[in-house]
Amino acid sequence: MAKKYYTTKVVGVGGQVANFLSAGKMLVMFDDSMVLPELRDISVLHSGNPISDNDIIKSGDIVKIVNTEFKIIKVGNDVQKNLKNLGHVVIKFDGGTGELLEGSIHVEDKPIPKIQVGDEISFTEGANANLKGKTAAIANSDSALGKIVSQLLVENGVTIVADKSSADIVIDVK
Repeated sequence: MAKKYYTTKVVGVGGQVANFLSAGKMLVMFDDSMVLPELRDISVLHSGNPISDNDIIKSGDIVKIVNTEFKIIKVGNDVQKNLKNLGHVVIKFDGGTGELLEGSIHVEDKPIPKIQVGDEISFTEGANANLKGKTAAIANSDSALGKIVSQLLVENGVTIVADKSSADIVIDVK
C-alpha cells in the first residue's frame, strides 16, 4: 500500500476559488494561519500539517482532492519549502503542459471536484515508490535511450550498478 505522507483538511474556500479553477485550472492553497489577507479570496485555506524533510513531493506521486486522485506530473523547486513553511502550494490541472513555476505542481488534466469546508487533501507516494533503494544494471546504457532509462530510474530512487549479478533489476536497452 502506498504511503500517505501529507494530509490536511479544508477550513475555508475563498470567494474566487471557483473562478480560478474554471478559468485557469489552478488551485491556490494556504495554511489558514499563514495566508496574507489579500490572498484569502483566491485560496483554499487548510488546517496545515507538518511535512517531513524525508517526504518529498515528486512526479509520479498522487494528490487526492476530495475523492479524486490526480497523478503529479511536474513539481517546482520551491514546492517542498513553501508547503513546509507556509502551507502553500499551487496545483495546476493542465496535464503538465503549462509553464512550471517554482511553487507549482502540475497534475493530470481531468475534472476538478467542488471543494468544500471539511474536505481532505492529501499526498501519497506513487507507484514509483516501490523502486526506492533498488539497484539496476543497464545493458547498452551508453545509448540515448539507455541514458534516459538510467536517469528515470535514478530520479525514482534506484542506484545504477555495473554488475548484473548484484542488481535487483536488469534492463537490456535495444
